[in-house]
Amino acid sequence: MNEFRGATLQEAIHQALRYPALSTKKLAKVSAKFDFPARMRTGSVLFVGEGNLSFALTMSRKPRVPTSSILATVFEAEEDLTDTAYDNARRLLKLGCRVKTGVDATRLSDPIGKRQFRTIIFQFPNVASRDPSYGQNPNHVLVTRFLKSARNHLKPGGLVVISTVDSPFYEGAFKMDEAARKAGFAAPAIYTFDPKDYPGYTHQNTANEESAADGHTAFATFVFSG
Repeated sequence: MNEFRGATLQEAIHQALRYPALSTKKLAKVSAKFDFPARMRTGSVLFVGEGNLSFALTMSRKPRVPTSSILATVFEAEEDLTDTAYDNARRLLKLGCRVKTGVDATRLSDPIGKRQFRTIIFQFPNVASRDPSYGQNPNHVLVTRFLKSARNHLKPGGLVVISTVDSPFYEGAFKMDEAARKAGFAAPAIYTFDPKDYPGYTHQNTANEESAADGHTAFATFVFSG
């Protein structure tokens, strides 16, 4: 496990209170988008499962985002990073961010100790398997375990932010409301997400260079608060 240099990010309650405890995506499908840059300007932020690190890099280049507050992490060991991920890691370091490899999003205490953050972001979590785990879709198990782990690393008023494909299949696979309940969160507020809003961002699955977003056009961001 390797840690380069940097820090965290920032948060803002923003529109979370406008969409309390949603159990469906109907309201969010209007046009509301989660304001990632505004969130990052208000407190420390941890990115997990970053794959090629392109989302953290894109966000770190937004105006007035304090790069010293960004900690971007990937599941892979340093020697297993793709060329793109390695290049993006170097760019993040030059901007003043911190980058850490070998971070399991479901066991955050192992690599980051007791550190806490205002915002924890996981873009497009995806398990490359449909084999049931404990009688559940493995993606539901992944998100539940991540939320349980993330909860221990949130500062008061902190938020966990997860973006996924917006489709009936993914809705059934993740079961976000149920995952939130199991992890002790309220049902998430839901926003639309458009990758085109973030030039330079290209999603990459953990452990390979494929993308969970390929072949899809509709996406959603789920925002969890305690």
